[in-house]
Amino acid sequence: MSGRKRKVPTPSSDSSSSDSSSTSSEKSKKVKAIIADLLPSKSRKLYEKTYADFLSFAKIKGQPSESDILLYMHDLAEIKKLGYKTLWQRYSMIKSGVQARHDTKVDHRRVTAYLKRQEEWLKKGG
Repeated sequence: MSGRKRKVPTPSSDSSSSDSSSTSSEKSKKVKAIIADLLPSKSRKLYEKTYADFLSFAKIKGQPSESDILLYMHDLAEIKKLGYKTLWQRYSMIKSGVQARHDTKVDHRRVTAYLKRQEEWLKKGG
């Protein structure tokens, strides 16, 4: 081994400044298409319907908040009397929808705590 150090390539400063907003927009569209394609092919329509039902309930057009999801889960549990397994399935579908459409990491601790409490309550015969 010689005493020469290996040169590590670094991105040029003008390549990052040459990115136009249209390139960024195109990249974003491609990423969203890839993420949307990650939904299970057999149940994609069910995922999309579940997400659309949630958006209709929440009456929102942008990214839903944890509070929006929590209120919807409460409605499904208390009004529609869905079981805890179905609630978890619906939450998973909504979470996938949020991640696919809004390119964001989803962490809804209050929603998962609520669902766990529903599960415990229903298992006890509540």
